[in-house]
Amino acid sequence: MALPTLSGEFGVVSDPEITFSTNGNARLKLRVIAKDRKRDTNGNWTDGDPWFGDVVVWGKTAEYLCDSIAKGDSIVIANAKAEQHKYTDKDGIEKTSSSFVAESVGVSTRWGSAKTQRVLDTQSAIGTALDSLGATEVPF
Repeated sequence: MALPTLSGEFGVVSDPEITFSTNGNARLKLRVIAKDRKRDTNGNWTDGDPWFGDVVVWGKTAEYLCDSIAKGDSIVIANAKAEQHKYTDKDGIEKTSSSFVAESVGVSTRWGSAKTQRVLDTQSAIGTALDSLGATEVPF
């Protein structure tokens, strides 16, 4: 049986935490919340029980996302995969934690607008073409 995946719109409940591995790879941890809306016995809409979870994003995506979101923002996650890992806490007790690893996360525009800023990687085909032309922006 395959591990579960996670997709949907979530609220960010704490500021993103970014760390870097010894080889410089960025790891961003997000604490998120999702709530279902349901009707009570009087027909009024109420929030259902909340679900809290941790989402991890790696690499350049983590760096870009860290600059783009903060506590209180809404994000959209597409197909994050479940992961489980064991660790030893400061008291020497072995524990297990789980999270979802996301490759694609975006800022939700449900409650407001969002602006993106394209970051050109000089190693990319576009970056190489721009350098060879002496251009400073993409011509399309």
